[in-house]
Amino acid sequence: MSKARVLTQALLVLSALAFGFAAYLLILSPLQYDRAQTLLYAQARETLADTSMPTGGKIDAGTPIAFLEIPGLQLSEVVVEGTAGSQLAQGPGHGRTTPLPGQPGTSVLMGRAQTYGAPFKDIGRLQSGDEVKVTTAQGRFTYRVDRVRRDGDPRPPVAGVSRMMLISAEGGDLTGPERTVYVDTTLTGDAVAAPGGRSTTLLPEESALKRDTGVLVDLVLWLQVLLLAVGVFAWARIRWGRWETWLVGVPVVVAATWQVYQSAAVAVLPNLL
Repeated sequence: MSKARVLTQALLVLSALAFGFAAYLLILSPLQYDRAQTLLYAQARETLADTSMPTGGKIDAGTPIAFLEIPGLQLSEVVVEGTAGSQLAQGPGHGRTTPLPGQPGTSVLMGRAQTYGAPFKDIGRLQSGDEVKVTTAQGRFTYRVDRVRRDGDPRPPVAGVSRMMLISAEGGDLTGPERTVYVDTTLTGDAVAAPGGRSTTLLPEESALKRDTGVLVDLVLWLQVLLLAVGVFAWARIRWGRWETWLVGVPVVVAATWQVYQSAAVAVLPNLL
């Protein structure tokens, strides 16, 4: 086989992988997000019913901690604990070092703007006075929007006030956003007691626009699985038969490719995209 033919085939494979990755981000990741939200909704309803939904202390990442509703955006989502990319692929995430919604202090919620359902893509359209409702194990709370701000704008004072801050990206494309957008809201009623024991350490991947490098190990392992599956597929075509190989091998290769794309998306893209 000539060098030109090898190079051409390599470029075709790389092009196919790049196209597949883009298709995953724009088409398949929203479907995966909807599935995750459906499962989280069932879990959240169950934990609310049996009063086991956490209200404080150290909470495992990915655990449902609240229902979020923004009537002006027709948004209704389950909020999970944690703001790393792997958590924001499931739904809006709650900052682990901040109080839960409804408690004294400033609660922080982050959400993606372009991939995995893009639940926070329109928060920059909110206006002063708009309502944001949150239901936790401690009750239902209503916040009112104070203002929407961008990078560089001064933050509001927080002393003696229960607030909630929504954070996402704005503008740009999958290669990077133009800026970060913040929505400051204030609780309209009384705050509830906050149990102690909250984490005080923010991991690097949990900050806005950071990448979740913790999944790089998963990415390497799934790449190895994919390479092994492709190798077995090629061997089976020679030793077993074309149609039998396609029938058995294609689902395995597709499943491994899906896992590679999922790990790559979380590892490569900033958590708010």
